[in-house]
Amino acid sequence: MQPPLPASSTQYAQQLRQGFRWLRFGAALEAEYRAYCGRNEHRRVLWFSAICLVMWGGYSLFDLWRIDAALLDVRQQALLMSLHAVRVAVTAVIVLTLACALWRSPMRVLQAVLIVLGVTLSCGAAFSVYAYKVLGAPNEPAVLVMVMLGVFSPFAVSPWVQLLVALLYLACVGALAWAAPLPEVRAQMLRLEVVLALSALVFGFVAYWREHQRREQFLYRGDAHWLAMRDALTGLYNRRMFNHHIGQLVAQAQREGQPLALLLMDVDYFKSYNDNHGHQQGDVVLQQVAQVVLACIGRPLDLVARVGGEEFAVLLYGSSAEHAQALGQSLVAGVRQRALPHAASPVAQVVTVSVGGAMLSPQDQPRTLYARADRMLYEAKNGGRDRCCWAQTLQA
Repeated sequence: MQPPLPASSTQYAQQLRQGFRWLRFGAALEAEYRAYCGRNEHRRVLWFSAICLVMWGGYSLFDLWRIDAALLDVRQQALLMSLHAVRVAVTAVIVLTLACALWRSPMRVLQAVLIVLGVTLSCGAAFSVYAYKVLGAPNEPAVLVMVMLGVFSPFAVSPWVQLLVALLYLACVGALAWAAPLPEVRAQMLRLEVVLALSALVFGFVAYWREHQRREQFLYRGDAHWLAMRDALTGLYNRRMFNHHIGQLVAQAQREGQPLALLLMDVDYFKSYNDNHGHQQGDVVLQQVAQVVLACIGRPLDLVARVGGEEFAVLLYGSSAEHAQALGQSLVAGVRQRALPHAASPVAQVVTVSVGGAMLSPQDQPRTLYARADRMLYEAKNGGRDRCCWAQTLQA
């Protein structure tokens, strides 16, 4: 896959350039990635735990005809009882995982349960094969390789945690080999451990590569989405995002009975500025104006967008008329205080802006709210610019 464009300066592109060989992002990006991974995780865990329950239950039922307890001595019967206890314990953990996925437990809880499931299932399967070998019952060691594959299953658990579970699994097999009462059982368990170690290397590499690819896709997708919704010059939201957001906020404000203010701001005599100072310097002015607007807002549902060449829009959800009007005045004063030279302006020797605003009324739609704010913007221009004008309802 091609690297991100050099012009892209999003956090996603920066992370791609830095790399992530240890499969870890910065704190904020890592939290976003975890939320992204957790969207369909409950359904995957539900299916995985259901399959584990069916397979584990099937092997448990086979014990009823594979092993005749009447033919066992006291020591073997004690081992059989331990096997039954392990079966019950592992089944309980599988059912717990199934319940957590079914009732959509928080991701931290689900991940912790998955780790416990990986440890109990792998060690339980190893003990089962060990018990079968000691008891002389038919057994299929390939099951342990399947369990190792399950340890590295693609759930929202770090590959490093999966590797730790795999090491515990191998340690359990080694401990059982050391505790085996018969030399042939010990030899078989040691051979199994070698096979499982090689399997862990293969599955671990695949898990690492899969997680790396998944994170890379997340970064490319995030970078593309950010660029699609943002203005490349100022970093503000673009007209497309504004149109989407204003529709949502108008509907939400009318549904919840909350006020909503729309401010439209235009840089005065911007064409003359470009003609006299050049387009590159004009871009700098737009970036400076964007910084002024961003410094004036900070609430979660507030939105600033560049909706035209030199035109900006500000949506203030839950804002009172007084607060919206004061913010409009702050925008005019803030741009003036930047003291950006504008020799071609008949208003002042510095860059200025005009602002028009309107408050949402009960019968408003997004287009009517925008039209009222736009009329106020033109009134501010016709009134001499470098000022704010507000719809009559805002002044009430």
